[in-house]
Amino acid sequence: MSIIWEDLRLAETGFEKVIIMKDIIIICAGGFGRETAELIADINDVNPEWNLLGFVDDNKEIQGKEINGYQVLGGIDYLNDYRGSIYTICAVADCKIKQKIISRLTNPGIRFASLIHLTAVISRSLEMGEGIIIQANTVITSNVKIADHVAISPQCGLGHDCFIDKYSTLFWNVNIGGFVCIGEGVLLGTKTFVIQERSIGSWSIIGSHSNVIRDIPQNCTAVGNPAKVIKYHS
Repeated sequence: MSIIWEDLRLAETGFEKVIIMKDIIIICAGGFGRETAELIADINDVNPEWNLLGFVDDNKEIQGKEINGYQVLGGIDYLNDYRGSIYTICAVADCKIKQKIISRLTNPGIRFASLIHLTAVISRSLEMGEGIIIQANTVITSNVKIADHVAISPQCGLGHDCFIDKYSTLFWNVNIGGFVCIGEGVLLGTKTFVIQERSIGSWSIIGSHSNVIRDIPQNCTAVGNPAKVIKYHS
């Protein structure tokens, strides 16, 4: 933990405010990882909460280097070797890679942070797991449920009573209607729209600018307006 002593300017008492910041490491130093570092900085600007130690990334070419002011500390196994408690967040958009990385983490000291941008509008009734990223200007309405390790990019909208299963990723400007069910490991491309009461099966990919008006099966790629399956995959 990082401890900061902040002067409250109470000269008559001499009191100081103690801020205890939680150490965190971002998994992946790519574009999404750098965006997540910005998210942490935005949170800290208002409420100092996180002490970002740096990134971990299996790309050996960037290990030991500095990216946007933060060091790439090593590969992902750096977290497994870390002594003591450490928060982490998996900033990987690819759902299958994200799942594989999470499954590699065996250190009992690892805790998964959830990060919500201060400009997001979040219902008090939201139920959410751990390891979740919610970026700027997203709106989440009543009685939404979000499972572990879901990533939501800026300017998304989630209607009432929808469910997003673990490892899924929503790119920019995705809008989901009420009572929609998004399966495990689903990737929704930029500006995808899903009308109310539809479902998308696990590990499917919806191409950008698609309009989902019918249920989409699992393990497929669907694109278009209306969205249609163009291929199946394992």
